[in-house]
Amino acid sequence: MSLIFSLTAGLLGILCKQWLRNYQRDVTVSTVMEDFALRQFRYEGFSQWKVTGILGTLPMLLEIGLVLFFIGLIDFLLGLNVEAAVPVVIFIGTSITLLVGTTIAPAVQYLVY
Repeated sequence: MSLIFSLTAGLLGILCKQWLRNYQRDVTVSTVMEDFALRQFRYEGFSQWKVTGILGTLPMLLEIGLVLFFIGLIDFLLGLNVEAAVPVVIFIGTSITLLVGTTIAPAVQYLVY
């Protein structure tokens, strides 16, 4: 599952990059009105496909993939040797705490101010 989330995030990132490149591409048109019409057409397609929402989900997909990978790694190491797993569990716990803290901190800051 971790690999699926990570690869999906990569695929969506590549697609969004292609959409952005096409959105920003300069095309020579004969009149200013055609230029505005083309720009509006691209903007409506960009909005209709909800590209900004897709871009917003990419970090979440990568974070989910990372957490699932960590869970699988802990499970694997605990099955092999508990003593070897303890330092890894401590490191992963610190990483997850940092992830959760940096995710929640903006919301807490928003509520305080």
